[in-house]
Amino acid sequence: MIRILTLTLLTLISFNAHASEAHNPEGLWLTQNERSVIKVTKNSAGKLEGHIAWIVEGGMQFDEKNSDNAKRNNPMCGLKIMSDVTQGNNDKNKWHSGKIYKADDGDMYDVNLELLNAGKMKIRGFKGISLLGKTQHWMRVSAKDYPKCSPAKK
Repeated sequence: MIRILTLTLLTLISFNAHASEAHNPEGLWLTQNERSVIKVTKNSAGKLEGHIAWIVEGGMQFDEKNSDNAKRNNPMCGLKIMSDVTQGNNDKNKWHSGKIYKADDGDMYDVNLELLNAGKMKIRGFKGISLLGKTQHWMRVSAKDYPKCSPAKK
């Protein structure tokens, strides 16, 4: 009897943790090209932001393509690439009206996010009209599998 109660309790705890994670974009996300992991957090205003937390070996170490020459020596590790993403009113899995920085081309885009499930998030980057943008799918990952990077020094 105790064994059944324990298993039931553990199942309920696991289900509740999974259910709350389904609406929570905070955490570590592996980008579609698997070259970086983004740590997504909420700021004090409740908006999402994202910082580079892991970079593939041999990946970009500095923000070399930034349109602002003064920022081209900034390390990629820890760089804020997403900001001001607001949760939708009608759907707790959709976030919108933010900005995302694409270091590969040194440009800023509008961004919308959608949590497809607890482990997968759809990222839509665009300029002006979402229809003309590009979609990526990011996968939730564990910190033990993707240890935090250290900012490179020149």
